[in-house]
Amino acid sequence: MRVRIYRLAALVSIIGIVLAGLPTPAPDHVTAQSSLKAWTRYALTVYSSSSRSSSIVGVLAPKADLILESRNADTRWVLGHTLDGSVRGWMETRFLGYESESMIVSLLVSNEEMFVARTTSLNATYANIRLDASPVIPRDLGRARTLFELGQIRGANPHVVSKIGDCITDNDKFLVPFSGTKYNLGQYTQLQPVIDQFADSLGYDSLAAYDGLVTTAVLDPLFANPDVCLPGESPLQCEFRVRKPSVAIIMFGAQDLLFTPAVDFDRNLRRIVHETTQAGVIPIVSTFPGNLELWKLSIQYNKIVVQVAADYDVPLLNLWQALEMLPNHGLATDERHLSQPITSAGDLSGSNLKRGYPARNLVTLQVLDVVWRSTMY
Repeated sequence: MRVRIYRLAALVSIIGIVLAGLPTPAPDHVTAQSSLKAWTRYALTVYSSSSRSSSIVGVLAPKADLILESRNADTRWVLGHTLDGSVRGWMETRFLGYESESMIVSLLVSNEEMFVARTTSLNATYANIRLDASPVIPRDLGRARTLFELGQIRGANPHVVSKIGDCITDNDKFLVPFSGTKYNLGQYTQLQPVIDQFADSLGYDSLAAYDGLVTTAVLDPLFANPDVCLPGESPLQCEFRVRKPSVAIIMFGAQDLLFTPAVDFDRNLRRIVHETTQAGVIPIVSTFPGNLELWKLSIQYNKIVVQVAADYDVPLLNLWQALEMLPNHGLATDERHLSQPITSAGDLSGSNLKRGYPARNLVTLQVLDVVWRSTMY
């Protein structure tokens, strides 16, 4: 079935942009008991969080039917969605009618926040970003520790890391060699403990990484594997539910350069990071290899990656900077994919590290090591 899903990849980039504007069906959310039905008594404002100072995400008409999913700690706010899934957010409890008002306290307590797209100009935001100003290995991990603790409350597995991205990530040369025994750490033997920590998951076949994947598609249930994923569940949500990771390595851009306008790439990547943090997963957001035929555009999109990581206060892996030191920017002869190893992708020694895949493996393990030791150890 997964092979068939992969064959859709060629279509993803073309139709994904069209689908970007369509509403995503609300996923099935688990409550302490059965979901509670409610309705609006009159027109009602829906907010991104349980506060009137948060962003408005919708306005409901009088007598609109709702499914309530959860509540805040003092039960003054409830999180719910319309029957068609077109509006989802927080509403004040006192303005709703219920089939069983006493059942509100049975809803799970939640502090989930809705994703709100930015409205400021990209040019103004990214004009002064320098890609060489961010270190390859982040010195500031932001709120990684807080996210790890949230994930543990929600049942995240501290031995699992998810890989989210396109064909450069969905590749048996990326991290997979370290799930077995046929690798050579060379002078980087200090990485053995972090490999031991995540070894099994390094070889997982991700449900949110495949050839041709763009940011629009990883958020769209249409592109989720129906054999594994629930109805209305995006590939990203499906991966997190099935794998229960503590960390996610996220890299997009190589395919989005070709098909996704910058403003949409910015919005989509923000939503991906937002959903990752809301799930209690630490996102390691990575810049991506450039495309020599679209070099200026590669720089622009990578600036977006840097800013999104900064805005969400999460770790940034600056792969772009690491590859700048390599022949042909770490790219193969096609000038857009990573160069192949001389020996094997799991060989982190000698001149093999001048090739794209071994170099990416090294810096990814180094960042994963820093995150693990600093926030999870």
